[in-house]
Amino acid sequence: MKTHKNIVAFLSLLNESPEFFQMEAWQNLPDLATEIENLADNESDIADTIKNWCKKHGLGKVLRTRREVTPGKPLPSTLEPLENLTKTIPQIIMDAYNQAQKPGAITTADTSNESR
Repeated sequence: MKTHKNIVAFLSLLNESPEFFQMEAWQNLPDLATEIENLADNESDIADTIKNWCKKHGLGKVLRTRREVTPGKPLPSTLEPLENLTKTIPQIIMDAYNQAQKPGAITTADTSNESR
C-alpha cells in the first residue's frame, strides 16, 4: 500500500501543487520520466524511483506529507486506477513538464533566504 501511496502522492503533488518544485526539479522531470519508462510497469521500482528522485530534489518531506493525506483511490485528474497509471506515469510527468514550460505557468517556491 505504501508503494501505491508514493505514486499517487507524487502525481497529486505534480498536478495539484507544482509550486513545491524548484527549477532544477522541473528541469530533471524528463530524466525521471525516462527512468520510470525503463522500469516496465514494476510498481515497487517506480515508487522507489519517485521517492529517491523527490529526496534528491528536496521534495522528500512534501511527498511524505502528501502521502499521509492522499487517499488510496484513483486520481481525480485521470480517473484511472493505479494499475493503469503505471503505464502512463512517464506521459503524465512529461505533460506536466511541457505545461510548466509555458511562460508564467509555474511559480516555484522561493527558497533564496532559507538556511541550508
